[in-house]
Amino acid sequence: MKRILSSKVLLNVAVLCAGALLVVGVAAYISSRPEPSPATNTETYGRDFELPETTQAFTAADLPKGVRKTAGEFILAAAGREDLAKAWKLTHPELRAQCGCTYKQWLKGDIPVQYYPSEDISTASFEVSEITPREIYLRVLLLPKETSEVKPQVFDIGLKSLGSGPKKQWLVTYWAAKVAIQVPATPDG
Repeated sequence: MKRILSSKVLLNVAVLCAGALLVVGVAAYISSRPEPSPATNTETYGRDFELPETTQAFTAADLPKGVRKTAGEFILAAAGREDLAKAWKLTHPELRAQCGCTYKQWLKGDIPVQYYPSEDISTASFEVSEITPREIYLRVLLLPKETSEVKPQVFDIGLKSLGSGPKKQWLVTYWAAKVAIQVPATPDG
């Protein structure tokens, strides 16, 4: 019996059986996993897989008091160039610094705020892009009157709080047109 247990044939058979048992065990484990990872599960995580939405959707009701009023007044005063002195008061120091201009230069209208003729605005609507305790970003759609030759335009406006408590006010720190860049369908255009 000692001779049979020490034979090379029996040793090789035992190694092969152990290897086969290992392969079967690994295969059984992989096939029995309850939720495979996206890398190995092509049925539920195929090319049409959509990532879950992780950003919170904000509404106008989420805006702090005074934000809508400040944004609306800024659009008319600065973008519409109706009252540049008032626009200066509604502008955050960061936007003034970006301008690099004095109050007198600001009043001449050479400001970092894209012009949109306020007399042509029929309606304006907005959606809330982002809200943090000190900053708010809105996307504003300005629709012209039917008789106007001006086209509708989407703008991004950012507001930042200055001060605290009852003296807290929201001032405009960013204003820029949302521009879509045309991409040709083929390299030839």
